[in-house]
Amino acid sequence: MINARRKYKRKKPKKNKKSFSFKTFLIIAVIIIVAFFVWQLVVNISQKEKKEPTFIIKEIPEEKEKIPVEIEKGAVESAINYALQRLEIPEEFIKTYSKRNKICKDIIIDINQLSLTIANIFITDKVEEVGGQVISVEESKDGNSIEMKIFDPIIKQYYILKIKNDTNNLYEKIIKLSVIIDDFGYFSGELLDEFLALDKSITFSILPELSYSQEVMQKAYNQGRETFIHIPMEPISYPQNDPGKNAIFVHLSEEEIEKRVKKYIKNLPLCIGGNNHMGSLATQHRDVMMPVLKIMKENNLIFVDSKTTPKSIANSLAKEMGIPTYQRDLFLDPDEIKQNRVEIITKKILKYSEGQNKIVAITHCNRKSLDELKQILKNVSDSSASTRFIPDTSGSRSWRIKLIPISEILMPEEYVL
Repeated sequence: MINARRKYKRKKPKKNKKSFSFKTFLIIAVIIIVAFFVWQLVVNISQKEKKEPTFIIKEIPEEKEKIPVEIEKGAVESAINYALQRLEIPEEFIKTYSKRNKICKDIIIDINQLSLTIANIFITDKVEEVGGQVISVEESKDGNSIEMKIFDPIIKQYYILKIKNDTNNLYEKIIKLSVIIDDFGYFSGELLDEFLALDKSITFSILPELSYSQEVMQKAYNQGRETFIHIPMEPISYPQNDPGKNAIFVHLSEEEIEKRVKKYIKNLPLCIGGNNHMGSLATQHRDVMMPVLKIMKENNLIFVDSKTTPKSIANSLAKEMGIPTYQRDLFLDPDEIKQNRVEIITKKILKYSEGQNKIVAITHCNRKSLDELKQILKNVSDSSASTRFIPDTSGSRSWRIKLIPISEILMPEEYVL
């Protein structure tokens, strides 16, 4: 019996070492986790105290201390003269004199080229840029003149600018002519170099995604020349005349049209606008032109309707959408002219000049058109000398044709300045 009890005592359960180890591990883990969170809390508080977390610095750049810039002596008068020069007011229409310790300028502007409002805004901007003060601007009762009172706080000098519209036809009439050359992208080399040698006011319109499209764009841009995307669009004569496999066709969905226009812009990102290549069918359809012009507007591009059909709604729709736009006036190389093309086209330009003060003409980039364009521009320049006159209600007036970039035809004057 005694042996049995002893045996029983030996069989008493012992403490579970494995259970003890797990509890110890659990306690240690809890302590570590708590310590980690306490450490994170300390770090976060420390970072908040610094108030310069990395992601905020990127989003909200630190403001630099504004340091007042002292006006240079005579800077206000220089700003006035610079503004008048930029506004292209000839010296013979600016009379400068002194009156009661004030410097006065009587200025006559060409109402057909510049408004009193634009002159006021531009001069004000330039004067204030150098620290000058525009004290007052008063308009005359008839609305044909303004008087600007300007003060230079450094030299304590007042300036009085009396700006008047030319109501006596003292200015010669200037006809603005803008020329667009279509279909670039097929060639490079010597012929391209000859086109690049033309007046830099002439715009190059480039077909997207051709072998030399980007080269033409880059070389023209390096010159300071404006370029257009020549947007390929379906003509009535398709498939006899094919605008290209990635053109805008009337059967395409709105999404596909937008996708293609975005691709053109990506291929030719330095272009400031576009005009249609072919498109006598596509430009008749509002649902086709709407997505084209929508993407152009989103990318701040201007538009010229090449007017390959009298039924085109492209120009009117662009106006409706608030896009700077114009409708082509003349083709310089129409197919119907077989003989004496240069003389006939020159006469057409001069005839247009009698009825309007701006003309947009389109030609194409081939050897024959290049040679003809050179002669046409020479003829127009020679024919529009001051010896020619345009009759108007107030008598005869001298005039000339001025070649300008397309942006100056389409854009508001304050934007160009």
